[in-house]
Amino acid sequence: MPPLDRNDRPRTPLALGTIRGFFGDDYRIFTDHIEKVQPVDSFSNCYFYGSCNNFDLKQINLIRCDEEFVAAIYINGLSPDSLPAQLPVPQQFGRSAEIQFYSFGNWNSTSPGHYWLNNFYGVNVLITDNTDDVLTGTFEGLLGSSSGSIRVREGEFKIKIFRKYMPCGK
Repeated sequence: MPPLDRNDRPRTPLALGTIRGFFGDDYRIFTDHIEKVQPVDSFSNCYFYGSCNNFDLKQINLIRCDEEFVAAIYINGLSPDSLPAQLPVPQQFGRSAEIQFYSFGNWNSTSPGHYWLNNFYGVNVLITDNTDDVLTGTFEGLLGSSSGSIRVREGEFKIKIFRKYMPCGK
């Protein structure tokens, strides 16, 4: 779906499997998985957890794309079982959220067209509901790259996650 301009923002309820919002002046709706082979149980909508050498892995991946771009949200250091968190969310080392926006196929995070923002969880990304591992929430912020920045506004998502245990050394 091509981007919508500022006046064409949909007024429809957020569909399951969607990330949407203003990326710059374009309102974009992302509904496709980045994997084109096996999208049901994928990297795009997972909670990875495990423990290795006294380090606890807790990472939630919420990733979708359209024909041109990828929108990715990573939440680190939190289990979905602890979400939604009470407001205000205390800022704690190791609990972060990252928003990325880049051209499909441009996985290099240092390239000029790869925009990102990393902050404490609860500052720019917030889970507002978790029902049966369907995470619903909001996001916003100024994403930067080596070529400049792009403002993300009115971002929202609703994605069912799959839990994947990652044992040490796997």
